[in-house]
Amino acid sequence: MAHWERIPVAPDFAGTTRSERHGGSYLRYHPDLLLEVSNALPPAVIEYAADVSTGLARLGGRLAANPLPVLYATTLLSESISSSWIEGIRATPRDVAIAQIGEPAATRAGSPAAGQIVRNIAAMKEAIEVLGSASWEQKHLCDIHHQLLPWHRVGYREEQVWIGGTNSLNADYAGPPADRVDALMDDLLKYANTSGELPIILAAIVHAQFETVHPFEDGNGRVGRALVHGVLRRAGLIDGGVISLSTAMRHDEEGYIAALTRYRYDGDRRATALASWVEQFLTYVEVAIAATSHFVDAAVKVQERWRQAIRGTRSDAALHRALDLVGENPVVSARFVSENLNITASLAHRVLKQLEAVEIVKPASGKYRRSQLFQADDILNLVSLGAEGDARTTPPAIQAASSGAELTARCGAPTAHGSCRNRVVKLGDHCWRHAG
Repeated sequence: MAHWERIPVAPDFAGTTRSERHGGSYLRYHPDLLLEVSNALPPAVIEYAADVSTGLARLGGRLAANPLPVLYATTLLSESISSSWIEGIRATPRDVAIAQIGEPAATRAGSPAAGQIVRNIAAMKEAIEVLGSASWEQKHLCDIHHQLLPWHRVGYREEQVWIGGTNSLNADYAGPPADRVDALMDDLLKYANTSGELPIILAAIVHAQFETVHPFEDGNGRVGRALVHGVLRRAGLIDGGVISLSTAMRHDEEGYIAALTRYRYDGDRRATALASWVEQFLTYVEVAIAATSHFVDAAVKVQERWRQAIRGTRSDAALHRALDLVGENPVVSARFVSENLNITASLAHRVLKQLEAVEIVKPASGKYRRSQLFQADDILNLVSLGAEGDARTTPPAIQAASSGAELTARCGAPTAHGSCRNRVVKLGDHCWRHAG
């Protein structure tokens, strides 16, 4: 039965804090095994979960109807940034985007936290792809954690962990002893694979139990939130994007922590504690659905504006492929474009200059002004909307280029088959293929 255990701590006369030198005791938690308790919920909570599931299915249908690379990439990026922010790891979307492409000179000027967020993106992506397609295994969770924190030993923790405070004596929460972690995680995985719960209820229970067990020395919050997205993907509710769950939780961080604390019941009080947690979790998902729908509206407008700006060019042209690349990577260099599109560096530079002419990208400014990077402010603003906004936030304005520039004239450069008919901004300009 779930219970709190009081652990005595002898004085450490060489300790750095008064509590360590004084000694005392702390409480650590022993949760129930999920397969050995009832996870029944009140009818009102089940009805609420069904309503939220319907909202998720509608959003999933919208994402399926708009299979845009920009949607998956930007929702993944914004959710990873927000999940990291909950843990106090902060960097701007631009810093993270630059760290993603690994431009050496620019990375040195960026934020150290950006690299940590890039690893969180990789971990969340692996969670969605691996956990979203099959039964869960211990190896999957350990691999996801290793993506996030590659310098940590692979596997579950072998020592006591706590949350908050500087030591176990002044911690906010101490997890179960290390020798119980394997059994608790085996139970969690079996439950995740066999429970038959509504997926949104399963996601709530798995997340709370994972955070309670705290199976790793660090990174549990970020991995635990990634598990939710794995559940939703495996259930077929959300594909082609990620809901803004961490953003919803971050806007109510105290309430989120308090709800997890209430889940850690004592004795036979599971029914009340579980209902309270699931209901709170559902409110976060409901907020995330509305915010993500808002996000999809803005992303579709960006895509429409961009396609309008380069209309008339061949769909297989480097310009179109560069547009998709910029949508997924809102800061790029000519080197990055060249390597990813398999074109020459000079052609990559001409493509970027043409995208600059129609105000899709612009040279990076501020601390990156000497870096020869180009940034897509439409996408960076979208990522900020996903990471910081909610359903009430006004999305960034998506307007035609302020100059009115679009690729409406013809290049006209001579070719073996007559004049080049690629689109350019104005007569006399040359297209990306013939400029320079």
